[in-house]
Amino acid sequence: MRFSLVVPTLNRQFEVEAFMQGLDRQTFRDFEVILVDQSRTDLFDEIVARYSHKWPVKHVRSDIRKPRHGCNLGARQAVGEIIAFPDDDCIYEPDTLERVDAYFRNTGNQGFITGAVLNLDGAPTAMGRWLKQSQPLNRSNIWTGLIEFNFFMPRDLFEQVGGFDENLGPGTSFGSCEGPDLALRLMLLGVNGYHDRSLLVRHMDKSSTVNGSRAYDYGTGMGYVLRKSHASMRTVLTFFIRPLGGALLSLLRRQSDQAAYYFRTLLGRLTGYFSREARQIARHTPQKNIS
Repeated sequence: MRFSLVVPTLNRQFEVEAFMQGLDRQTFRDFEVILVDQSRTDLFDEIVARYSHKWPVKHVRSDIRKPRHGCNLGARQAVGEIIAFPDDDCIYEPDTLERVDAYFRNTGNQGFITGAVLNLDGAPTAMGRWLKQSQPLNRSNIWTGLIEFNFFMPRDLFEQVGGFDENLGPGTSFGSCEGPDLALRLMLLGVNGYHDRSLLVRHMDKSSTVNGSRAYDYGTGMGYVLRKSHASMRTVLTFFIRPLGGALLSLLRRQSDQAAYYFRTLLGRLTGYFSREARQIARHTPQKNIS
């Protein structure tokens, strides 16, 4: 088995159906799907039964409603050489898995790869700012070069670093940056990462209202991981100054909602960075220069 795709989901029947339809269009077909069902219902039974005739589908049930717990739980059922964790509301391009397979054949199943995000209409995403060119990843650009649902790595490396930090992500006090945290731990082992702009996954853009409501939670996750990973002071200040500048500029333009979004982002990052949990884990996290 070449790929294991671990998909945590909670009551998103329509989105999971769309994701499965995207898989049915893949030009590369050697994969399994591990659906981690946190819904506590039979909502996905029909989907699992129908698509199990096309490729292996494992239906794992979980009472714990935390996506990264679901990822780690599903990964323990995986048998593929390469593992990934697509969101239940993303859609792979027809050549997504073919491109990833080619990358790992060229590297001898070494390293990890991530790529770019399109909205469902095929336009560049409005969710955050991302790298504009394909390039190797390092401690400085990982923050704008990796998104969790377009992130592929050898399964043995995922297991070697202990999987996702379950204190991060939706449903926790630190609501983002699970992917960069995992990638930085891989880098500590000497694993190289690459951002490929031609490796595309589609995902629905979040509205400004949704982004505003989540800005603080997402900010706490970044602040926490900045501290945990011993990010350089230059990197830390960059991600504190950007939202502050955005807030002030929005106020000058009389864009109060946008200013509030930036202020929530800044407050979240400060809260996460200076939290007791981040300070404690940083003391026990190894420091190493990663180019």
